[in-house]
Amino acid sequence: MLKRHLLDRREVLAATAALALAGTGAPARAQDLPKIRVGWLRSSLSLVLHPIAVEEGFYKKNGVEPVTRAIRSGDGSIGPQTVMSGELDVYIGVISDVAKINSESLEVGRAPPLAVVALGSPGATNLVLRSALPYSTLDDLKGLRIGVSSLGSAHLVTFRRYLAEQNTTVERLGLRLVAVGGGDMPPALVSNQIDGFLHSQPTPAIAVATGQAKLVLAPSQMGIAGTSPNVGIIVSRRWAAANKATLTKLVAALGEASDAYPSIPRDRVVEIAAKHLGGEPDVIAASHASVDPRLVSPQTGADIYWSVEMTAMIARGEVGKNFQQKDLFDFALAR
Repeated sequence: MLKRHLLDRREVLAATAALALAGTGAPARAQDLPKIRVGWLRSSLSLVLHPIAVEEGFYKKNGVEPVTRAIRSGDGSIGPQTVMSGELDVYIGVISDVAKINSESLEVGRAPPLAVVALGSPGATNLVLRSALPYSTLDDLKGLRIGVSSLGSAHLVTFRRYLAEQNTTVERLGLRLVAVGGGDMPPALVSNQIDGFLHSQPTPAIAVATGQAKLVLAPSQMGIAGTSPNVGIIVSRRWAAANKATLTKLVAALGEASDAYPSIPRDRVVEIAAKHLGGEPDVIAASHASVDPRLVSPQTGADIYWSVEMTAMIARGEVGKNFQQKDLFDFALAR
């Protein structure tokens, strides 16, 4: 009887504790949070908002737990394809491949399968050249070998738009585009495999730190093209419709991380970036001031992106002429 009494007392205490915890509104344990399979393009400081949301607890605060799969720079097209196949729920990366996939679906009479539900990281494209090469005008680029993470790179799309604003093109300059992963760009440049590259920070700062590279064009020097969002939160429309509450929490977490970013000490951002992106802390710190990974106003960002990237992609035939904003963006899915 004594043993039974002790068991009953333990059960009562446990139940009381559980009720007390529920009454305090304490957050659910991590194992109770809904998990989201997130593909994250691991390429540059432009993508640091996701690691910040992880490390600073914004996801947990909003009641979701991301299970992250890092996508290597240069393999960005894998992200949208993996979301479309259902292996990932969300992809945080570049947008141009989403436009191509959705346009191809429309061309064969199908609804566009993917949607961009938030935009961020305006103005991240930089052009770096070897120090020994002269540069004063775009004509100095003629015939050079320029590294890009892929031929569908958002940085290449931005650069093409900037060239169009300057009444020239990649083809007129005779630029030879070489596919190089972001982390391989500085050594490829130093070893004379390429003459320059297009990428976001801290890759340019890493190259400049070798003493054999120079930054010749920063986002602030690229006009309208230099303000275009470089990062999208990408989902399958079908998954988003069935998981609207969970997606809304994820985007809210990133929104809070975005709002908090200006007040997060530089050393903390550098610490998080070094952990998730790699690289020397001193180099990351040197490029911190020139990076803005925050989310932007959805419609404003969409209009700029359309003016810069999509207008150029339509002109080159990479997407159909009748492709519209609604075929790419659906911000209501995350509200």
